[in-house]
Amino acid sequence: MTNLPPSPAPSGPPGSSSATPSGMHPQDKRNLLIFGACALVIWLLFEHFVMGPRAEAARQAREQAALHAPTATIQSTALNQAAANQAAPKPLTRTESLKTAERIAISSPEISGSLSLVGARIDDITLKNYYVDLKNTEPVILMSPSGVKGAHYVESGWLSNDPQIKLPNDQSVWSVSTGSTAAKPPASTLSPDTPVTLYWDNGAGLRFERTYKIDRHFMFELTQRVTNNSGRDVTLFPYMALARSGIPEGFSNSVAYEGPVGYIGDEKHSISYDDLIENPAQSFSALNGWIGFGEKYWFSAIIPAQMKNHTYQFQAGGNKSDHTQTLFQLDARGDALTIPNGGSVEDQSHIFIGAKKLDLLNDYNDQLGLKYFDRAIDFGVLYFLTKPLYTVLIFLNGLVGNFGVAIILLTIIVRGLVFPLANKSYRSFAALRKVSPKMAEIKARYGNDKPRLQQELIKLYETEKVNPMAGCFPLLLQIPIFFAVYKVISIAVEMRHAPFFGWIHDLSAHDPLSVFNLFGLLPYNVPNFMMIGPWSILMLAMLLIQKHLNPPPQDQIQRDIANYMPWIMTYMLSHFASGLVIYWAFSNVLSVVQQSFIMRSMGVPIYLFSPDAAREHHEEHQKQTKKVLDQIREEQEKTIDQVSDEPLNTNSKGSKPKNGKKS
Repeated sequence: MTNLPPSPAPSGPPGSSSATPSGMHPQDKRNLLIFGACALVIWLLFEHFVMGPRAEAARQAREQAALHAPTATIQSTALNQAAANQAAPKPLTRTESLKTAERIAISSPEISGSLSLVGARIDDITLKNYYVDLKNTEPVILMSPSGVKGAHYVESGWLSNDPQIKLPNDQSVWSVSTGSTAAKPPASTLSPDTPVTLYWDNGAGLRFERTYKIDRHFMFELTQRVTNNSGRDVTLFPYMALARSGIPEGFSNSVAYEGPVGYIGDEKHSISYDDLIENPAQSFSALNGWIGFGEKYWFSAIIPAQMKNHTYQFQAGGNKSDHTQTLFQLDARGDALTIPNGGSVEDQSHIFIGAKKLDLLNDYNDQLGLKYFDRAIDFGVLYFLTKPLYTVLIFLNGLVGNFGVAIILLTIIVRGLVFPLANKSYRSFAALRKVSPKMAEIKARYGNDKPRLQQELIKLYETEKVNPMAGCFPLLLQIPIFFAVYKVISIAVEMRHAPFFGWIHDLSAHDPLSVFNLFGLLPYNVPNFMMIGPWSILMLAMLLIQKHLNPPPQDQIQRDIANYMPWIMTYMLSHFASGLVIYWAFSNVLSVVQQSFIMRSMGVPIYLFSPDAAREHHEEHQKQTKKVLDQIREEQEKTIDQVSDEPLNTNSKGSKPKNGKKS
């Protein structure tokens, strides 16, 4: 690290202050020390008088909440009912279950469904703009009523320590409020323009109301209100619960995390389904947070009021031996609210049910004052790379209107960003290729003397000013970028069922063509493990060209790895999303162009498209190699002759024959 030169001493009359040899004025040093001391004192005072009392108040609030927590837990309202549903002789189909109770329709530009008046649950949600397959006939269903296969629903309500207080449950029949005007008909559809209010009276002076609102995308707003005319004060605990029956179909953690997840306070909690079955009750408390079920593309979450203490719970119940029957529940319970006689209280919360679109999650994060709601998308450990690349990819798709073209543009941008690293790497490879004949000569000469071989190679590197590791290190730095791009292409819901040109109709699926039936020309299908399409073939061609451009490995094991690696990588990547194969193939095209240009600029010959020149080069290389080997053989034979002649010469000078004559 090079230090900056010291500032010149200021001119002035004798006796004036001057800079110290270190370059800092004594006055500046004193000011810096004073500033540091003041900052430390301010920080200590802030911790003691501001943050300390806040932390203590929060701790006491949590202790009081735990002390006065309701004896009836949220588990009794959902998990016990799940056990009863599983004991039923014949479960209902989804269509049959939706007909068992009167419902309020739900409709927005993004979702459709209904809200049951029995239990007032949100248990019927379908996405309007996403389909199960490319036929676009069966929309994606995110929520289904309790008692059916794959049940998934949201419920809310109140808890109490007083068993005499009658509270609404999953069997309570709610009515639609007409509002302040009696002549106004009740809303029959919950939409962005028409909120819906439901009410239920316990017959003992408590009136419960729920007002549902929905925006134009995937967010519900729920306001729970209790009016007390019972003649005495009442203490209740608001809660929300998100339940799911069984592990969802298509579950996989191979690319992104799927399962129960939440940010509670400033900590992320990802508790897998298996972990939750082994430890079925886990609880956390914080002033802010959210909790939900994540899938690869979809997300459902409950978001209680922020900056109010809540207890968040991860639970599992029902049949734990059969994971298709296990009920998983996530809930959030607020602190006690005391309702005076003649008064009322409200509790506001939000519910997200929809696709994990980054721009929407960012907007909700700001609008609701949440923390890390964008991380409902599993960006992985390379968050600092993955999220920016995700954002750029979505932006490019908005510009060009085609995700395949956006991926190619992203490839150009990424290659531009890593150009300095790639340039250094390719220059190092070109220099090594230039001195490879000398390296081969050294290996032939000192192959049996490993220490001498290493010494001569190091001497060659110093003489020619090349470093074999200089080419590998920049490539290693690019590996995280490749994995970040792979993550983005794999998890982006915007790319799901997005078409490219030609035969690619879904960039999130593997290439549908295969070389083994001549890309569909032969009248038979091939198994999935043999699906190697045109983009994979292009990628293989680029990898083979790169292998030819790189310096030949000196070790046989490395040489074998270099020979087989392009084929292995092609086979592996051909089974990934075609969008990723397009990225890698086009990235390799740019790499070949860049490496070829660098090699030509450094005077390194390229015989890739000149078979005659390549043949001449190969023959000349063989002649030079034979010449070097012959020279080495002659030197070795001469050395052997000299060693064998030494005893004879010694005998002729210092010994006499037995007969006494000179020989």
